[in-house]
Amino acid sequence: QAAAIYALAKIYNTVARDLGAVYKRFGLTATSFNLLVLIHHGKDRATLTQQAISQRLVVTESDITKVIDRLERQHLVRRVPGKDRRSKLLQISPKGVQRLEEIWPHHRTAMERLAQAIQPGDVRVLAQILGRLRRLRDGA
Repeated sequence: QAAAIYALAKIYNTVARDLGAVYKRFGLTATSFNLLVLIHHGKDRATLTQQAISQRLVVTESDITKVIDRLERQHLVRRVPGKDRRSKLLQISPKGVQRLEEIWPHHRTAMERLAQAIQPGDVRVLAQILGRLRRLRDGA
């Protein structure tokens, strides 16, 4: 079991490095790319506060604030008032949408290259294992 977790950690680093190189070419990090995807394609975009985003992306609130500040300086997102004075929602800007459209083919190619190692019969088992690990982390 320990060897499997170690192998998972190693592959995580490999995937993070490969995808990180793709995002870096466009001035983004993995977290900022995932944030843009979340606020552009997420099913609950109208209620995505910074706190909700930090929980979804498993990033501390202070770190997500820095990511959002950086994306705002690049004019890729904007903060808009939420339901009350204290909450802010995020919207992707037209420039942010354009950046996602530029990155997406490169992201997809990298993902397809990595996915070649997973045999069709292994997909369900791998998804079950990863789901159990995620639930363990979430305390469920």
